[in-house]
Amino acid sequence: KISMTKSNAALEDIIKDLRRQSGYDFVVPGELLDKAKSVNIRVKDVDFEKVLDQIFESQPIAYEINNNTVTLKEKPKSYLGGLLDRLMAIDVSGKVIDSLSGSPLAGATISVKGGRQAVRTGADGSFFMQNVDETAILEISYTGYTTKEIPSSKNVGVISLSVAVGDLEEVAVTVNTGYQKIKPEQSTGAVSQMNTKQFESRISTNFLDGLTNRLPGLMINNNVMFNSTVPGGSAQSRPLFNIRGISTMSANQSPLIVIDGYPTELTLDLIDPNEIESVTILKDAAAAAVYGVRASNGVIVIQRKQAKKGSPQFVFRATAALTPKEDYSRYRWADDASTIVSNYQRTTQSGLINANSWSLLSSTAPIGGGTVTRSPVYYILAQQAAGMISAEQAAASFADMASYDNLNDYSRLFLRTEATQTYNFNVSGGNENALYYITGNYTGNRDTRINNDNNRLLLSARTTLKLHRKLSLELTTDYQEARANSAPVPGVTSTNPYERFQDVNGNPAYILGSSSVSPSYNNIMMSQGLDDHMYYPLVDVNAVNDKSRDATNRVKAEFTYRIGRGLDLIFGGIYENTRSEDRHYASDESSEARRFVNSYVVRNTDGSYKYNVPKGGFLRESAGNASSYTARTQLNYNKVLASDHSFNGIIGAEIRNFINKGNTASYFGYNDETLLQQPVDFMSMNTSAIRGSFLVGSPFANTFTNYFNQQFLEDRFLSGYGSMVYSYKGKYTATGTIRIDQSNLFGTNPKYKYKPLWSVGAGWNIDREQFMQDVDWVNQVKLRVAYGFNGNVAKLSLPEVIAQSKLNNFTSPASQSLNLLAYANSSLRWEQTENFNAGLDYTIFKNIRGSVDVYEKRSTDLMGNAQIDPTIGVSPTLINQATIRNGGIEFGLNADWIATSRFNWNSGIVVARNTSKVLDVFQKTDFSPQTLEQLGFIKNAPVGAMYSYRYAGIDNEGFSLIQDVEGNLYRTNVNTTGNPTATLMAKENSGVAYYTGSSLPTVNAGFSNRVDFGNFYVFAMLNYYGGFKLRAPRPDPSAKRPLTGAGDFWKATGDESQTEVMGLPGYVSANSRNAYFFADNYVVHGDYITLGDLTLSYNFNKSNFIKRAGLKNIELKAQASNLWTVGLNRYNYSRATGSFEKSYLTPTYSFALFTNF
Repeated sequence: KISMTKSNAALEDIIKDLRRQSGYDFVVPGELLDKAKSVNIRVKDVDFEKVLDQIFESQPIAYEINNNTVTLKEKPKSYLGGLLDRLMAIDVSGKVIDSLSGSPLAGATISVKGGRQAVRTGADGSFFMQNVDETAILEISYTGYTTKEIPSSKNVGVISLSVAVGDLEEVAVTVNTGYQKIKPEQSTGAVSQMNTKQFESRISTNFLDGLTNRLPGLMINNNVMFNSTVPGGSAQSRPLFNIRGISTMSANQSPLIVIDGYPTELTLDLIDPNEIESVTILKDAAAAAVYGVRASNGVIVIQRKQAKKGSPQFVFRATAALTPKEDYSRYRWADDASTIVSNYQRTTQSGLINANSWSLLSSTAPIGGGTVTRSPVYYILAQQAAGMISAEQAAASFADMASYDNLNDYSRLFLRTEATQTYNFNVSGGNENALYYITGNYTGNRDTRINNDNNRLLLSARTTLKLHRKLSLELTTDYQEARANSAPVPGVTSTNPYERFQDVNGNPAYILGSSSVSPSYNNIMMSQGLDDHMYYPLVDVNAVNDKSRDATNRVKAEFTYRIGRGLDLIFGGIYENTRSEDRHYASDESSEARRFVNSYVVRNTDGSYKYNVPKGGFLRESAGNASSYTARTQLNYNKVLASDHSFNGIIGAEIRNFINKGNTASYFGYNDETLLQQPVDFMSMNTSAIRGSFLVGSPFANTFTNYFNQQFLEDRFLSGYGSMVYSYKGKYTATGTIRIDQSNLFGTNPKYKYKPLWSVGAGWNIDREQFMQDVDWVNQVKLRVAYGFNGNVAKLSLPEVIAQSKLNNFTSPASQSLNLLAYANSSLRWEQTENFNAGLDYTIFKNIRGSVDVYEKRSTDLMGNAQIDPTIGVSPTLINQATIRNGGIEFGLNADWIATSRFNWNSGIVVARNTSKVLDVFQKTDFSPQTLEQLGFIKNAPVGAMYSYRYAGIDNEGFSLIQDVEGNLYRTNVNTTGNPTATLMAKENSGVAYYTGSSLPTVNAGFSNRVDFGNFYVFAMLNYYGGFKLRAPRPDPSAKRPLTGAGDFWKATGDESQTEVMGLPGYVSANSRNAYFFADNYVVHGDYITLGDLTLSYNFNKSNFIKRAGLKNIELKAQASNLWTVGLNRYNYSRATGSFEKSYLTPTYSFALFTNF
């Protein structure tokens, strides 16, 4: 029996319902559905065949039933029937407009429901369709608007479509720049977008993970690090997160983040991935120039979900994820690591041993000295030389070392399975006068390292109030809180493999290599009343703790007043405030606190000891407060004049202020239970007379700011901006943007102070030309070109003299001093990036959409080192002089290969290539490859250039040889006294070290596939990074955790023809090590592929128990991330693993529940 009530339903939907209720299968030729009419039916408990008769009575389709299969075929027409069809056909005309602005919607589609007839509106929104069935239903659709259905008639009049607010399945109707919403066909800038359905195909607990390789031009890679030295600053290393390459040396390199229309100072980990409605990246000047001096790195515009009218809607999500701890048996480490390490130490240190070595250890504090670091092996050798143990006892000790490897104990004692759980709940609804969206998200993470965990709470309320028929208010309040606890877990490669973390009784054992004093000297110290100075990892992991808390409030209020005739006034702003608290505590039981106290002990003239730092624990607390506000007033104009002329313009002014305050305080001799501390005389302790007499050195050493400091920073900006989009007949578009920024960070030179940043662009919708109307397979094609300038702000220099108050340790007692950090620079200005972009957007065969962009960026006035006249300042100095060029091509495609009611297959392809070159910077180049790579920016080389020595093999003494371009050989060795002798001097590096390739990927690609079958779907994501080089680590017998093959080092003359592993003496010399480790024979292509995600989902939305429970649906997901990777080089070395040593990816298994009601 069949029960069904349908009105104007497509035959395909009717068949789907019949299949579900009857169990019959249907064989339906695709072309028949194009000829089918809409169906009206109302039956209850009626026989299956009677229902079929009723459905197909008025259809041009007949049916046959054989063995529970219904086969459809075309019904032969009578002559009279054909004649009636022709007589009943009419010609239909009308016009489609936007319901709010009244603007014509050029390119809207009018189609016959259930049929193949379709036309598109012209530039004025009008359409004309011939030979339409008088009883047909017309569907009027436009991307991003709610589809409307109307009965056909000769003149349907004006049809108004409404924006699909809150419809999460629709692609964004506009290009959202944050300031302005532009129709896609009118945009001339380089823009990439991603909607909710695309974002939520995978389980995401981290916002950035959902964007990786989904948007062309956006590079996200946490496994490849960019190493550079900030001009005038220190070396730094950071993962890749940029749009179209790196365009600055010292300013912020990350894209500007815009949330709900306003730039934010928030970090991306505080964005709830479950709230994303759309993500838009603005890549060139035409798209991003409205952001002025903050747009050189591109802009990511995030639009969060908003409410839609209706009764309250509730949504709940829960996610759990598990990541196994490391499997060290799959690492590329030598199985006999303990043997290799202990043998190396015996070989290199035995020549340093004599009968007095043991007594020297008892009277000298440091365990390291000269060229060799003392190790546990050294102490065995010293005891044997002193006659304290026999040769047999020494051999037994060495055998015990070789038989033990601490990897299993390390994993057992310090690691665990990582677990993450996330809960999200929101409610939304409203009416014509008030809309609301309230959401909460909690994420808790138990790290794979013991005693390390973090959690995050995100709360948000967004309302839209209609205060008057012309006045509305959009109000948003956000609260975010992140907490973290951490403890010092030692690195797995920081200890010798033969050293134990526990003694035979299970008590914590010390690690000698990190203790800085010898065990014998430590015993003497303890016998005289000092604390145990040895490092005990198992103690510190429980006795040392770091806690952090960051709480952020964000409030946005924006009024919109509709003046009329397409003119709106928008005024409002946003306020953000972040309070941060960091607390580091080391109890008196910790190695850190005990060693800290010992480090400041001095011996009095009478032989007693003075404790400059009192015994007890150590506490350091830091607090920060960062606040910012942006106030904006803007006029919007959106109007169509005389049907052919469309204008969309804005003009506005903005003021922005950012204040960052912070302080650090430290407490010594502190007890966390009593909250008591003890006084310290820091002034006298840091005088030159005392500092030189500490027993085991001083950790202060001019680092007072690590313990006590205050800071205050304020940035102020005042900006004016304007943007206009003009379109003629929906075919031709011209755009222009201009912005002027003023700031306290810029100099006073009028040549630069009022210099605007601007862009212009042009677009041509070729598909709307008359000559394209007969090209049925091309649905949309647009050519666009843009040129303009963006900016960036570097804060390493200021218009005024910069000085810092410090302690002068060269006087007794210490005195205050003022250190000059930078000279005044009246010509200081923002960094500027010149952009050119040409692009093509297309849609073919109705379901294949894509874009191609070619671009070039030239970043000038970058803050960098430059040589100047030394009579007017210090040379080299920081000025706006450096230049970087970036260029590339991007390709994006999204295709619905199959789209039916039961089966869908969608693919997304993203490919981007970016190359760079440093055109101008002052930088010395007579350095080793290691130093050159740390600089990051070398003239006439790409950003992140790699340098190497030309490998020339190993000589007959086991040393690594290198050669210059002319074939001259170089080597470093040690002389007869064991001291290194460098034959490769710094001045020669520029002739020997050469450019090997880029260390940063120049190509990234993503290939996503989603296949839907009924209520089930599977999603998979492949990632590719290429066009770069990497240096595989060399087998190193001197390493604490040597690689496989490290034992095959050169041992005797003749071995040089059998191995590339340098002999043991070469590792003693730093120059010799550099020649070995930075030779080009271990440089390989860095290209690699990963299977990033595999997601399975099933939706129970049609199950009876769901309906009985009052739910709309329940969706269950399972996902495996980081499943597989392959490195496209001879070592199968993939950067995705995090290191060469690790040969596999550690997967994460996630499970999610979604329901709404």
